[in-house]
Amino acid sequence: MASDSTSPDQLRPSRRLLLAGYALWGEGYPNARNTVRIIGEQLGVGVVDCGFRLPGDFHLWRLARSGKRATIVGLARLLAGNLASAMILLARARRDDIAYVPHPSLFLLWLLSWIPTRWRPTCICDAYITLWDTLFEDRNLGGTSAGMLSRLLLAAESRALRAAARVVVDTAANAEHVAQRFGVPRPRLSAIPLATDASGMTPPDPPQSPRNDQEDGIINVLFVGTFVPLQGTTRIAAALERLRDDASLRFTLIGDGQAAGTVEQALQANPRVRWLRRWTSPAEIECELRQADICLGVFGGEGKASRVLPFKLYAALAAGKPIITQQDYGLPEGTPPLPAVLVDPDPPALAEAIQRLARSTSQREALAARARLYFRDHLGAATIAAHWRNWLN
Repeated sequence: MASDSTSPDQLRPSRRLLLAGYALWGEGYPNARNTVRIIGEQLGVGVVDCGFRLPGDFHLWRLARSGKRATIVGLARLLAGNLASAMILLARARRDDIAYVPHPSLFLLWLLSWIPTRWRPTCICDAYITLWDTLFEDRNLGGTSAGMLSRLLLAAESRALRAAARVVVDTAANAEHVAQRFGVPRPRLSAIPLATDASGMTPPDPPQSPRNDQEDGIINVLFVGTFVPLQGTTRIAAALERLRDDASLRFTLIGDGQAAGTVEQALQANPRVRWLRRWTSPAEIECELRQADICLGVFGGEGKASRVLPFKLYAALAAGKPIITQQDYGLPEGTPPLPAVLVDPDPPALAEAIQRLARSTSQREALAARARLYFRDHLGAATIAAHWRNWLN
């Protein structure tokens, strides 16, 4: 970050930023929208819009689960939109401009990859989610990862990512994964925080007392996430069953997904659980966060679960909430360890950690205070703006 003695002229980037591609812009994928907002607010840089926005309810994994005809139509639409954006970008780009290509960057970058480098705009792309990982690692929606479709998609996405001058991911572990899996040179990869809007999550200063000081004495434990293997929701359900008879605890689950049926069977009308099994607006999630005493993270174990730091943990940190998550997790480069309770991703360990933290007001207070400072100092807008200032200069 720049020092206080730096003049405004030195801080203002010297290159234009062009927004390109057919981007996910809805509430479920806020990174691109918040990145553009932060660049504008922190750096005073507007963008030249050369792209388009996908509908707010669009999800690539849902497209993969659609019928063959719907999948073909959806992919054709993505290619057509990105082709149009590529033509606009090539017409408007100047020699020193930088193009920002949000998720999903595969389609536009693949098209640009066929243009010689000297005629191609300099591109910075989002790769905190890759399409290949989404289909074949996270959800197993596209069949076996050794199949023909997997190999074709991996080759296309590898080519696309290598066409970018800089590939932006969310954690150092994810950067290593992208370098190894997709063949992107490691120096081109930057692991920076996800771009969030913490305006509705930041608690008052000074912070409120823990909720267990209120009359009911109930500790509210919150989980927000998609019910997929990465999140470890079946392990969470098993831990909650172990705590079924603890009247001092109340659990709120928010989300749905392919593992929801298994979770539903495991819980079997657990009286301690309230499950919002539907799409939930950010405003509603913020309300649930304010009522939470403990927030649960990721418990998927090895693989991608050990490489991520999901949006929900950014929200919990910004809101000043104590967190329990698995001991293996990812972080942006140069970021210190999380102020959280770290556990083995198994039901007995998680159940014990929940009970122990619920009974310790002092530990929850300490974690809450550290969480707010951690988000401000390491994951907030100033950190993201500092990286973009360097790239744009």
